Amino acid sequence: MQAKIIPVILCGGSGQRLWPVSRATHPKQFHALLGEMSPFQATVKRVTGEMFDAPIIVTGNDHRFLVADQLRVLDVEATIVLEPMRRDSCAAIAAAAEVAARRAPDAVVLILAADHEIVEIDQFLKHVAQGLKAAHAGRIVTFGIHPTEPATGYGYILPGDGLEGLDGACAISAFVEKPDRATAESYVANGYLWNSGNFLFRARDFLDELGALAPDIAAPVKAAVADAEADLDFLRLNEADFAKARATSVDYAVMEKTARAAVVPSSFTWSDIGSWGAVWGLAEKC
Repeated sequence: MQAKIIPVILCGGSGQRLWPVSRATHPKQFHALLGEMSPFQATVKRVTGEMFDAPIIVTGNDHRFLVADQLRVLDVEATIVLEPMRRDSCAAIAAAAEVAARRAPDAVVLILAADHEIVEIDQFLKHVAQGLKAAHAGRIVTFGIHPTEPATGYGYILPGDGLEGLDGACAISAFVEKPDRATAESYVANGYLWNSGNFLFRARDFLDELGALAPDIAAPVKAAVADAEADLDFLRLNEADFAKARATSVDYAVMEKTARAAVVPSSFTWSDIGSWGAVWGLAEKC
């Protein structure tokens, strides 16, 4: 029987583009912007089906009780990992992968942002299932969204050839930064995908690549997890160790360098809820 996927939900953002509702002390992922649940709760709810194990939540000390309270409303048990300071996405993902690998040596993790909205859940789960086969083959999978407009607020991915025996997954030809309008129009016309920043991989595969490509992140994070302390319902990463990890994104540290990268072109409606315009647009679809 195949082990369940461990969802990892990253809750570190401050959502300043949705000020004044979203503030540092109560960022957008904890506000009910699109219905009765917050984006964080909707993300948790999205991954509570039979294919998923109990989630790992990565957040900061200031938001730990918001996370715990909103999980309690959903009656969901989770491992809540506390970062002593923000070191960008790569260190947060690495910490969660270390925790997952300690739970199960062959753990497959699904990395999700707490403040993203996904409308068609069945489509989302279909693409996760497509990516799972690639993850079990050792790939570090990301989900590229078919663009609906030439958005300038997202990075883009150029998919390459389909991967043999891994239906639905493609090699990655290029990652590109957020473009200007004209460049975005060219990307859309030429088959580029929005970079969703969501990932699926075996924890040990990611950690092996991180150790090879960014040991200045891998080693301090491994130590921070090994020296972590349990505090009530929370797991506190060791501050002195974690502070030594280089602060950078997972795209820069791993995805743009690894030969294991793969993308699943995905058709579900997705948004990072990065503006009030995005909130209004999604309100019409939810």
